[in-house]
Amino acid sequence: MNWKLRNPILPAAVAFALTSTAQAQMPGIKSAGIDHVGITVPNMREAEKFFSEIFGCVAVTKIGPAPVTNSLSNDRKTQVPARAKSVTIKMLRCGHGSNIELFEYEGSKGKTTPPNHEDLGGHHIAFYTDDVKAGVAYLKSKGITVMGEPMTMTSGDTSGETWVHFFTPWGLEMELVGSPEGKAYEKRAPVKLWSAKHPAD
Repeated sequence: MNWKLRNPILPAAVAFALTSTAQAQMPGIKSAGIDHVGITVPNMREAEKFFSEIFGCVAVTKIGPAPVTNSLSNDRKTQVPARAKSVTIKMLRCGHGSNIELFEYEGSKGKTTPPNHEDLGGHHIAFYTDDVKAGVAYLKSKGITVMGEPMTMTSGDTSGETWVHFFTPWGLEMELVGSPEGKAYEKRAPVKLWSAKHPAD
C-alpha cells in the first residue's frame, strides 16, 4: 500500500482501473483466482515458524529436498547449470486467503537479499486484520521491525483503510492492512476488490 506514497502515478492508475474494470475483455483463461504466492526463504524452519506463530498459517504439503538440475540464464531464455544443489517446497494454508508456497534452496548461488519495492519484481504480501494497531503491538513484542506507525487513509478510494509495513526476520517486506468499516470506493464501484473477510463475495 505504501506504493501510493512512493509513486505519484499510482492514484491515476487506480482510478483508471476502477472505471475500466467493467469493460475488461473476456479472459483467455477462465480462472477462479489466485491459488498461491510463492516466495524463496533462507531457512524453511524459520519461515514456517514465523508464518505459523504470527499468522496461524499451517503447512499442508511438502516436496523435497529434491535435486535442482538446471536454472534459467540471466536473460531467462535458456537453461544453464543449476545455481543450487536442491530445493524443498512447502505449501501453507493461511486463513481464508491465498496459500503461500515456501521455497528453500540448499547451496544456492543466487542473491541473498530480498528486492526493494523499486526493483523489478519488488513485491509484498499483505495480511488482513481488523485491528492493525493491535497487530503492530504484537509484532513489536516479538522483536519484529515495523516501518513507522499505522496510517489510516482519510480520503480517496481507500479511505477507511489502515496499513503499515514490517520486515520478516529474514528481511522480506510485508504488510498489515485492515478496513473493518470498508473502503470508500465500495459505495460506487461496480466491482469490489476481493476481501479476506468475505472471501466468497
